Amino acid sequence: MDGPVKKRGARGGKLSKLKNKLPIIVYLLIVIVILSFLSLLIGTTKISASKVFVSTLMPGASNTSSIIWQVRMPRLVLAALSGALLAMAGAMIFGTYGAVIIDNLVVRTFYLIAAVTSAVSIFMIVFGYNLNSLYPWLLGSLAGTTWTNVLLVSIFVLIGVIVYVFYYKDLNALLFGEYTAKTLGVEVKWVRAFLLCVAIMLSAVAVYACGILSIAALILAYFVRFMTGMNHKYLIPVSIMMSASVVILLDIFSRIVFPAEIPIGIMMVVLCGPLYIYAMQRRRVGL
Repeated sequence: MDGPVKKRGARGGKLSKLKNKLPIIVYLLIVIVILSFLSLLIGTTKISASKVFVSTLMPGASNTSSIIWQVRMPRLVLAALSGALLAMAGAMIFGTYGAVIIDNLVVRTFYLIAAVTSAVSIFMIVFGYNLNSLYPWLLGSLAGTTWTNVLLVSIFVLIGVIVYVFYYKDLNALLFGEYTAKTLGVEVKWVRAFLLCVAIMLSAVAVYACGILSIAALILAYFVRFMTGMNHKYLIPVSIMMSASVVILLDIFSRIVFPAEIPIGIMMVVLCGPLYIYAMQRRRVGL
């Protein structure tokens, strides 16, 4: 009798945990839908909400449909995918190295930005390139996104999801410390090295999409754990939805705050910079 009772208890516990996370997931899905519609609505060409709705659901050969599906939709999808990349990369980094990585990540991030920017600038000057072409890559812009860009980034998002499916249990084991993880059969050094390489790859693709300043958004995954707990089974999916929502929202703000579009990389730094400072203070006081 004890066996079936335990099984029912375990199954009930899993269902209870899922129910606890379900409202967060539903709210985030609603937010994504609303933000997506706003993203399709906002642009240099004014299009009514009704036309956006109709053109989104029933694509046609009209000029409105062309603007929606060839200009705004790829931009929207790329913003969401970029958020997903940054969420997975951030969750893998914090999952493998813990909150102690925050201080090092802040310092090394800015050293990396300075080093890469300097190297690229020198290269472009030596070989006679126009430095103006460097700014979109550095500051980030989703303008001019094509479905080819979306397809390329989608491949890496899929890779990240596959890695997450196979390694989220190892990330959970690492939460209990290196010794406990080893006793649970985790090859700690291999897993950390592999997931760090994957996180760097995903971050690089996000930089390709949104500029090098976009790596500031890695911190978002750190804060999602306060909503979901530390279990990566829920942490990473919620992080993906949260980060996708944030990037879409920042892309919307970048188009409406000022007459000229603000680079999305700058928007990410403005939002995430204070989050890094807050996270560093929490770690230093032992929270």
